[in-house]
Amino acid sequence: MYKQVIGQKDIDLHFSSLVASLQGWGALLLLFVLVIMLLQWLLEAKKWQVMLSPGHHIKLAEAFRMILSGIALSIATPNRMGEFAGRVMHLPSGQRLQGTALTVVGNFAQLIVTCMAGGIALCMEWQDQHLYPAAKGLQAIQSMLLWVTPLTIIFFMLLYFKAGLVFNWILSLRMLGKFRGKLGALTTIPNNILLKVLLLSFLRFVFFILQYWLLFKLTNTGIGFRDTFVAISIMLLWLAIVPTFSFLELGLRWEFALLLMGSLTANALGIAVSVTAVWLINLMLPAAVGAIGLMRFRSR
Repeated sequence: MYKQVIGQKDIDLHFSSLVASLQGWGALLLLFVLVIMLLQWLLEAKKWQVMLSPGHHIKLAEAFRMILSGIALSIATPNRMGEFAGRVMHLPSGQRLQGTALTVVGNFAQLIVTCMAGGIALCMEWQDQHLYPAAKGLQAIQSMLLWVTPLTIIFFMLLYFKAGLVFNWILSLRMLGKFRGKLGALTTIPNNILLKVLLLSFLRFVFFILQYWLLFKLTNTGIGFRDTFVAISIMLLWLAIVPTFSFLELGLRWEFALLLMGSLTANALGIAVSVTAVWLINLMLPAAVGAIGLMRFRSR
């Protein structure tokens, strides 16, 4: 990534332009990106509050604290699996197993939205044919995803809105029967709650795309909103498929972003700075705050 950025033409000009943009209106734009980060994690907290509402009522502030704890524990685990433990440790011991299952459902809703946005973006790119990565292997994968993603979405939607039946089948297994008392409520998750969680997941995704677009404007890449939606949606779809650790994810984001947007702009520095800023603002900053909260929780 360093070689690609340093090797680009007019690197000094792009760097000077970036510094100049941060000294004026860019500072306000960056502040707005930070506000959007807060809003999107509050949406995630609202999802968590809604998921817990049938059996455990919590305030939004408490749900937000649980979300930050989950982020703090997720950064060192594959595909952020540690998020479950960070959230449920704040719940009463008898509800932690159910909380873990509900976290899976909430994350599954976000995955469905990512697949839907990625599927739409792949269709848009199939028409435009100007964002395809140069590597033939990735071209083949992207072409395969164009046909596989719609079928996957249908399958995921059936699983999601029939979550009660899925949990009922799982709990009917003899080896898991002893957990039925603790997880029985999962077999009757109302569809209105599932729909709310899906809509909140959609709003989170919109905010995420908006952050990238604002940072692309700040870094003077010249990439419009439509191309931002297409490229970032495909990138997030790829990241959902590839198992990785949060603290190593930045390298993949850089590589995918350059592959997808290298044909749209010569400003590789702007792409790298934007991707890094989103990663730091949306993940590392909340993780640091969540870690502080975890230390206070353990000291009690």
